[in-house]
Amino acid sequence: MPSPLGADSSVVWSDYIRHAKAFTPFQTLEQVHQKMLAEGIDFAAQVDENNVPIGLVSSKLVAGALSVQYGQALFAKKKLGALRVPGYVLGAREKEKSQDFQPLVIGLDEAIVLNSTIDFFTAQSAIEKRPREHRFDDLIVISDDGTYLGMIEIIDFFGLQTRVSQWQDIELRTRNQILNETLTALQQTQAVLASSAKMASLGELVAGIAHEMNTPLGILVSSHDVIENIFDSLTSNISHEQRLKYHRLIRTNIDLGRQASDRVSHIISSLRTFGRDDHQQKYDANLPSLIHGALVLLANKFKEAIKIHIDLPIEGNLACYPGQLSQVLVNVLTNAYQAMDGRGHLWISAAESLNEWEIMIRDTGPGIPVHLLERIFDPGFTTKGVGVGTGLGLSISKKIIELNHGGLISASNHPEGGAVFLIKLPKMLRERDRVDKQSRVQLIG
Repeated sequence: MPSPLGADSSVVWSDYIRHAKAFTPFQTLEQVHQKMLAEGIDFAAQVDENNVPIGLVSSKLVAGALSVQYGQALFAKKKLGALRVPGYVLGAREKEKSQDFQPLVIGLDEAIVLNSTIDFFTAQSAIEKRPREHRFDDLIVISDDGTYLGMIEIIDFFGLQTRVSQWQDIELRTRNQILNETLTALQQTQAVLASSAKMASLGELVAGIAHEMNTPLGILVSSHDVIENIFDSLTSNISHEQRLKYHRLIRTNIDLGRQASDRVSHIISSLRTFGRDDHQQKYDANLPSLIHGALVLLANKFKEAIKIHIDLPIEGNLACYPGQLSQVLVNVLTNAYQAMDGRGHLWISAAESLNEWEIMIRDTGPGIPVHLLERIFDPGFTTKGVGVGTGLGLSISKKIIELNHGGLISASNHPEGGAVFLIKLPKMLRERDRVDKQSRVQLIG
């Protein structure tokens, strides 16, 4: 459908003006009647000597006045401005008024007069607010100085109104489609960004994890060699003292192997949780285990330079996306490590209330400048140097906590120095936190 808008994006309703010449008070009723018949019009304006509208003429009333008994003789040669006819000609129903003589020209108080400069919707509002007692719907249009410009038939105006309504409906659907396409593209872009951020974090972790796994694997290999040598020795004749010595060595190496195996298993489990694609469904997870798992992944970073103070319960169930929550913990802990330049103290605690968990992570870094606190979770925002971080970690963490989990994450400065990150998570998935899968940040997971 072509747009009903003009060059200035407004609805051009004045194009519907019929620039018919109005009648003057000095024209006879017969002249008016013939003119209206010739032009096929139902209504016409009456104007004064300055071309200012003073009334409305109805072809139906003109014909009625001429068709009554002796109407031609009585009214045909009468001047329009001075003509008065019996009330019944005008449709008066009350008996006492039916014989009263009244002006044939309808007063402007029963007509709709519009300035041509007003916009379409103002004109539409004026028409909708007209009193119900108005008997005539066609519109008189005037200029800014009040002079007569023409008339618009109400049916033409309503036709334009229908066109505008249809165009608005099409335009709204089109814009909604564009918005939906834009939203889909944005979600896809967010997915790429979050995946990139997660891969960047994973890349930083891999070197440390390889180092962490190398030590226990070395212990396993060495223990295997020792046990193999002892086993070979046991096949020969040995004394009782040697037998006891070999027994202790075997037991020690078995214990070392078990510890190393447990350590490798814990690293692999933490890594699997971090890389888990769990954005489709929440699971019951043990919050302390998730926190310990994040620390395992960062163990090579922290080493002995970061003194960690942990205050966690032994158990603590939470309905969450474990992979996403692990990503948040790694992001926040990595942020704290970088803020402290790799040396300092880190406090991690988790407290349980009736309906939620509260996680607190505090570092001994320089803290967050007050004027930057409101921007700390903005996408791309970072206070780190070039090549350190992507500026996406905290932004993605905020989306994971607030959009996907219905929780809250905030940052502040501790009175004794350093930054404090506070994460609040509901224990169970609440109905109001269920987000349509298309609107959820699907990349986070």
